Amino acid sequence: MKCTSLLMQDHKTILRALEVLAQMSAQVEDGKSVETEDIEAILRFLRVFGDDYHQMKEECALFPELRIASNSHERPLQQMLFEHDQERSLIGGIEDAVYTKRGIELIHFANRLVALLRNHIYKEDNILFDIVEKFLSPEQDDRVVAEFDKFETKPELLVDLRRMEWKYLRRAA
Repeated sequence: MKCTSLLMQDHKTILRALEVLAQMSAQVEDGKSVETEDIEAILRFLRVFGDDYHQMKEECALFPELRIASNSHERPLQQMLFEHDQERSLIGGIEDAVYTKRGIELIHFANRLVALLRNHIYKEDNILFDIVEKFLSPEQDDRVVAEFDKFETKPELLVDLRRMEWKYLRRAA
C-alpha cells in the first residue's frame, strides 16, 4: 500500500475525532456540560494518535524522503510543519481552558483547532499527496511505508474514540 493511502486512512480517523470535539464545543456553547474526562480523552487521542503517531510519521518518514526527491517543494513542507505546530498549540490552549474552567476559551480553541485540522487534512490529501505521488519513486514510497511500520499506536485510543462518537454524535443526531 502507498504511504499516501496509509496517511489518508489516518486522516479519516482524525476527522472522526474532530466531529466529536466539534460536538463537545457546541454543547458547551449551548450551556450544556461536557465531562472533563471526555474532553481529556479526545485531547489525548489527538495528541497520541494525531501527533505522536500520525504527524510523526509525516515529519520523520515522509517529509525527509520528499525533500530528497524534490527540493522545489520545501515551501509546502514548511507550511505543513507550521500547521502541525499550530495544532499542538491549540490543543495546549484547550487543555488550559479545561483546567481553568474557561468555557469560552475552550469553545474558541476547539473551533479553531477543528477548522485548522480539517483544512490541513484537505491540503495534505489534495495538494501535498499529489506532490508525493508525482515525485516519490516506488522505492522511496516503500522506504516510507517501512518507516511507518516502526510507529505504533494504542488500540484503546480507538475504543475511546468509538465510545465518544456513540456518546456525543449519536445524541446529536
